[in-house]
Amino acid sequence: MTALNKIAKSNLSEQVYSSIRESLMEGRYQPGDRLTIASLAEQLGVSITPVREAIFRLVTERALEMRAATSIHVRRLTPEELREIQTIRHHIEGEASAQAALRISPSELRELEKLQAAFSRAAATDPVEASRLNREFHFRVAEAGEMPQMLAIIEGMWAQMGPLIHMYHLNTPRRVLVSEDHGHYPVLRALAARDPEAARQAIQADIGVGSVMVDWLETNGVV
Repeated sequence: MTALNKIAKSNLSEQVYSSIRESLMEGRYQPGDRLTIASLAEQLGVSITPVREAIFRLVTERALEMRAATSIHVRRLTPEELREIQTIRHHIEGEASAQAALRISPSELRELEKLQAAFSRAAATDPVEASRLNREFHFRVAEAGEMPQMLAIIEGMWAQMGPLIHMYHLNTPRRVLVSEDHGHYPVLRALAARDPEAARQAIQADIGVGSVMVDWLETNGVV
């Protein structure tokens, strides 16, 4: 069972929710994994009540599914659901990237460049860290667009597909992830040029590579 960090006692429900959601985004769980409220409460060092509240929120957001009162599982997305999420990301992250090109600060751009450099290093040796940094890159681009409602939608999509992206990274040849042709580089160039349409197209092209991921997951019986 994946270990979670204990959390402070203030605002427990929100912290528990954020912790479990973050774990889903990072792919710490695999599709179909069963979670128990008691085990999560013990790992986090909290009572059962805030865990139950967090689980209900994540079920509502379709990141988890509750098959019975005590049967909670990480959702197994169908290929059709995954393609739908990719379509939503195509449009939403495309607009977020375009807005980021208009609003990104020099310091935010430097942080993105550092993230990409760290991603390339991790991709060669640590696919778990590479998966986390890939997600962080996409979130930082969206944050630079300064549209919090849009960012919330993007985070919801990643909470659903985080376990699958993680599995794909684990099985993707390292040469693909460390390539100088990786899709993040055109995004960085478009942001540096403050070209919103180029930024939109670059992030959409990067997301479009996900069609290969869907095919791989379907072929291998993951979805």
